Amino acid sequence: MKRVLVMRHGKSSWENPRWSDLERPLLRKGKRRTKKIGRFLKAQGIRPDLIVTSPARRAKETAMIMREILGETIPVREESVIYFGTGEDLFDVLSGLPETADTVLLVGHNPDLTDWVNRYKEEKIWNLPTSGIFGVEFDALSWNELIAAKWKELFYGEPKRL
Repeated sequence: MKRVLVMRHGKSSWENPRWSDLERPLLRKGKRRTKKIGRFLKAQGIRPDLIVTSPARRAKETAMIMREILGETIPVREESVIYFGTGEDLFDVLSGLPETADTVLLVGHNPDLTDWVNRYKEEKIWNLPTSGIFGVEFDALSWNELIAAKWKELFYGEPKRL
């Protein structure tokens, strides 16, 4: 079984108009909500084997908060396609993962993450909110098998509802 946890970065700052989109950091509120999601996963006994994040500062900060809560030894990998690509490109990222990782946490952006989540979520959502998370399990032994594999929704969480 392979599990994919998809998380949108935490709420970010628009304070400085000189920051590029890649440079925007998390707000205190974004950090707090991300920690809430991390504690939710920890309470469920969910620990990713690998965290894959967009290169955007707000996504990397989100990934590091999750790592701090779920396990300091979890490797973190940056993939630019999560920022620059499309939701379909997430399958390319997943197919390139090491087979030793059975559970991966992807940290990225909308609208791509909402589109990807709605591919597997039974009750469709309008928007994956900041720090929102979705988990899906695939009946697959290899990351290359995901597209054709049977799947089941594991959970969906929004910071406001936890």
